[in-house]
Amino acid sequence: MTAKPQAQMIAPDAYPQMMTGKDVAQAMATLRSAQTEAKAQGAMNAAAPPMRAAILQLVDDLEACGQDMARVFDTVHEIRGFAETAGLVTTGRIADILCRYMDDMNRLGMALDGQIVTLHVAAINRAARAEDDDVTMGEMVAAQLAQLVTRRLLDAQSAANS
Repeated sequence: MTAKPQAQMIAPDAYPQMMTGKDVAQAMATLRSAQTEAKAQGAMNAAAPPMRAAILQLVDDLEACGQDMARVFDTVHEIRGFAETAGLVTTGRIADILCRYMDDMNRLGMALDGQIVTLHVAAINRAARAEDDDVTMGEMVAAQLAQLVTRRLLDAQSAANS
């Protein structure tokens, strides 16, 4: 059996510089310009509707996961990563709370509470489809879910340390 080749570490200063001095200053000025900011904002605005549609599809997929926690985690992780960019800030926040809960419980070696997962999935679904005027309510729900998860994690840590 042949040994796997070891990775070779290359020092950062061993790479040739792509830009130096004046070119760097010019590039930074271009990146900081109002024109570049406007173009970037325009690109983000154009990307938001298809991203929102993709998030809504992921939310539908999340609901179809049922109690398959591995699929729930994978799907909610995708939602967490893209929801805010698509303008679904509360959806992303709730997905983040669920991801952290699932990660922490896994790290503690404790079983997930199916009801907590189901509550989060329902809240993600609701938040993703909420109108703009429901943002305040969504934030209240996210805060309450975060408190619930914190209490559950404290209980799990106590049980793990017993």
